[in-house]
Amino acid sequence: MNESEFRLHLRIETTVLEIWISQGWVVPEVTDEGRSFREADIARGRLILDLSKAMGVNEPGVDVVMDLVDQLHSLRATLRDLADAVRRQPPDVQEHILSELTRVESLKWR
Repeated sequence: MNESEFRLHLRIETTVLEIWISQGWVVPEVTDEGRSFREADIARGRLILDLSKAMGVNEPGVDVVMDLVDQLHSLRATLRDLADAVRRQPPDVQEHILSELTRVESLKWR
């Protein structure tokens, strides 16, 4: 979706969007036609609005939350890649990895 549609969807002003982009909270794709936004950007925008408007979180707080959200998404992607790599291993290697994981997890609770 284009910039105008994005702002209309979230009911935000151009100045607000510029702040979000300058903070790196929303990173649109830049095309020949201008900036393009994805559904993920809408979700991020809704979160930013919830944090700032509904919860009263200030800009530094929003920055921390958005950084944590990005880290969480990155870790989930890494975990998905790791799980795929384990699935591609022979069954005995998979069993060894799962056994070690169980052993390590049991040490956490001591």
